[in-house]
Amino acid sequence: MDNVLALVYSSEFNPDSYGELCKVRPDYMLPFAGRYRIIDFTLSNLSNYDISNVILFAGNKMRSTLDHIGNGRSWELNRRHGGLTITPPDFTDTNPSEVTTYYDSMMAFEESNAEYVFITNPMYINKVDISDAKEKMKSSNADALIFTKKTTDENGFYLNRKIIISDENDKPINPGVNLGLNDEFDLFAGSILIKREVFIKVLRYAIEVNNISSILAALFEFPGDINKDFYRIDNQLEIIMDIYSFFDANFKLLDKKYYDKLFYKDGLVYTKSKDEPSTSYTKDSKVKNSLVANGSIIEGEIENSIIFRGVTIKKGAVIKNSIIFQDSVIGEDSIINYVITDKGTQIGKNVKLFGNRTHPYASSKNEVLETRSYE
Repeated sequence: MDNVLALVYSSEFNPDSYGELCKVRPDYMLPFAGRYRIIDFTLSNLSNYDISNVILFAGNKMRSTLDHIGNGRSWELNRRHGGLTITPPDFTDTNPSEVTTYYDSMMAFEESNAEYVFITNPMYINKVDISDAKEKMKSSNADALIFTKKTTDENGFYLNRKIIISDENDKPINPGVNLGLNDEFDLFAGSILIKREVFIKVLRYAIEVNNISSILAALFEFPGDINKDFYRIDNQLEIIMDIYSFFDANFKLLDKKYYDKLFYKDGLVYTKSKDEPSTSYTKDSKVKNSLVANGSIIEGEIENSIIFRGVTIKKGAVIKNSIIFQDSVIGEDSIINYVITDKGTQIGKNVKLFGNRTHPYASSKNEVLETRSYE
């Protein structure tokens, strides 16, 4: 799909909302589902729809991005023409807005031969049919499509999430925030498809007035006539905006039907491959309702948990309702419940770690925790 330029940028959510987990990595590089990263869903979706011209605005803490994504080969984005471009941050601006970040790459937009720009935030995990959206733009003569999902929220899970308000003709008129006042609403799904020349005009306007930080806001504040419409999705959507939503999204994967829908329906999800042996289970190990990646050694007990590659769980250790990142070691007779251990965490013998569903305990990368109780 040579006439679409994809912009991948995660700017909406506060990195401090993820606790220790985003101290050394950007939010889109958070490990997910035992062997993936959150960014894998976005890159895979672009690859599945043959969008090969992609700009990833990497932000700070780029080392993990470069290590995992590289030249984009795992997603067939290592092209001679187009392909993946990873754009570093402007270190002269410590907190650039989405608009400012895009404007720094204005020359790339002006020189592009693409007819459309697809803007997507990887922290919204979903597989959108970009081809179908492009056809809708043509048939409706729209200048921009805003991706949403019709949603009901009896339990308040989507409170404070971004929504799109519509008028009596079912046209988008304004972005808003879900305060629980409506039984049904259009939940913003993190993506916009827009004509390139319209995108450039909107971006220039946002820079000129100097008080608009996002392209979504600029679309609605632009004084010219822009034909905006909805593109409503009906597949799985996860919004990872803090440590709780990250924890919850991972644990939904323990439902096999949900896992199969997210990973196999509407295109496969690809990631950087690693050659590691199968996981070893001793005769004393017990595993129940869990995802366990390869390269691990399991001697203890695991229940309702997600175990990444290269993890060692020693004899007598009990892990429940937890996420154990790559290369962590859980010592003998330790007990952990509602915990996220970052990569390389070393938990000693007889250590007890406890969090809860809404506030899981999270260790930092390569942290060493010796014998005592942590809550």
